[in-house]
Amino acid sequence: MEYFGETLIVLLILVAVAVAAVMFEPADPLENWKRLNERYGTSSWPGNPQFTMQQIQFGGPRGGLKPLSSSAAFDVEMDEFGLCLAGRGIGAEGGPEVIRVPGTHVRPAGKRKQGYVFKLYAEPPVRILVAGEVGSELLRRAQGG
Repeated sequence: MEYFGETLIVLLILVAVAVAAVMFEPADPLENWKRLNERYGTSSWPGNPQFTMQQIQFGGPRGGLKPLSSSAAFDVEMDEFGLCLAGRGIGAEGGPEVIRVPGTHVRPAGKRKQGYVFKLYAEPPVRILVAGEVGSELLRRAQGG
């Protein structure tokens, strides 16, 4: 019984390490953008953006939300189809990368101090953090309003 306390502490540390290993998600938000681009990428832009030069953060199902880079900015358009994002300052080409996500694949996932979190369906889902008026409008549309 004299070693029970030490054994319990070691066991708890091993459990914590095992849980952290299972829950680990890569910290690179660019991988999430690439996943969205593979599924929803397009070469066509639907029209005039309603919001320009927006800062959007990306993350996976469990990880934190981070900007793609310090120079990445997005033009946003929402229409009857869904959400369209044109990202600038992401790839090496320098041109915009455009994704069109159907409205049925955008779900509200919570509110943060910085804005609203949405889940975009890919494999696995990608979460985005959208602030300000863009986040409010996307929330209204995602809730069917």
